[in-house]
Amino acid sequence: MSKKIVLPIITFFLMISFQISAQNLPKLSGLVFGDYFYNVQQNDNGKNDINGFQFRRIYFTTDFKISEKFSTRFRLESSWQNSNFNTIVKDAWLKWNDIFEGSDVMVGLSPTPAFSISEEAWGYRFLEKTILDYNKIVSSRDMGLDLKGDLTTNGKIKYWLKIGNNSKSGLENDKFKRYYSLLQFSPAKNLTLTAYFDYASSGMIEDGFTNSYKNNNSIVTSAFVGYSYKELNFGIETFYRKIENNFYKSSTSPLADQNSYGVSAWSHFRLNEKLKFVCRLDYYEPNSDLSKDENTLILAAADFVPDKSVHIAPNIEIVTYGSGDPDIVPRISFYWKF
Repeated sequence: MSKKIVLPIITFFLMISFQISAQNLPKLSGLVFGDYFYNVQQNDNGKNDINGFQFRRIYFTTDFKISEKFSTRFRLESSWQNSNFNTIVKDAWLKWNDIFEGSDVMVGLSPTPAFSISEEAWGYRFLEKTILDYNKIVSSRDMGLDLKGDLTTNGKIKYWLKIGNNSKSGLENDKFKRYYSLLQFSPAKNLTLTAYFDYASSGMIEDGFTNSYKNNNSIVTSAFVGYSYKELNFGIETFYRKIENNFYKSSTSPLADQNSYGVSAWSHFRLNEKLKFVCRLDYYEPNSDLSKDENTLILAAADFVPDKSVHIAPNIEIVTYGSGDPDIVPRISFYWKF
């Protein structure tokens, strides 16, 4: 058979194969964000005047629809850690859609319920993490099993339950687990409310004062209210955490419970088609029994949007502490997705 006949036949079958496989191709996406920053002043004076360009996060995501019932995601994250640019697995989960009416099951490394809703409403992760994430109250990811869905047919009340290793994206090395729960209420199209609770079990901890072993479990509760009206978006998020027997009040007292709390309020509004203004104020008290350990975060930004997938945002972040100098960092942050 001559090449004039063979080549068109091969080309034809390749085209047919591509058309068949294209119906079930994975969806590839990604995002990048970083800054040019200048440390005008730092609580750690050794970091004063440091400035430069940095990538803070790079995501590359593959979403694949296996069938009508099953879908999966695999995401890689690259970021600076200890002066090195490291890549880790951020997401790796399998979802069983509609395992029963209105509910899905997920297994694998996936988001935790703690601030997924509030972070989406905030919408400016490339400027800063939400308050629970920023202060490392709850990890953004955990390996485990999720059940989530609608409690009502109109979608106004949703739930999310999760049992996880409580080891973030690392390997499990103990028998203890974390139990997460979230209720989301949407009484109106432009109003979102959430109530969150988790319980993290832990091993016993030795109390050197009483020479006995005590519980070191923890609970976290939080609430979020998000509201949008035309070009204005507003949110407020608050939390409380208790860790049993986690610190000594003094050298002459036994272990005591550590109580932490915080509140975050933010707003962003559109000035015109390509310009938005963003502001945020956080207060965090890591231990209510200690003095001068609190911190306050202030963030203000102008978000220039030359394209719906590209943001350039001059901003300033100020963090004040109970003692010592504040951190003052002006930045030009950038973000794009594809």
